[in-house]
Amino acid sequence: MKKSDELSSAIAEIAANLARIANYFDRPPPDKVGTPYIAERLGCTTDYVVVMVREERIPPSCLVPGTGNGKPWKLYRSRIDQWIEHR
Repeated sequence: MKKSDELSSAIAEIAANLARIANYFDRPPPDKVGTPYIAERLGCTTDYVVVMVREERIPPSCLVPGTGNGKPWKLYRSRIDQWIEHR
């Protein structure tokens, strides 16, 4: 193998490893979020977000089934982001 081929191969391997490291530290956002995320986006408190959920001012379709009622509220990120954009 030529020196230039070895160098190209080593650079490709380093690039692949850097991409893996970057993905580890900058993970994609979760598909489900809690009230702190929504409160930050809306500029309000988490308690107010809970009130909005209970009064159905946040559409029930945004809620993850089985959350709330004594458990932390979870919402689908894509749906809540869409709702925030269009409100």
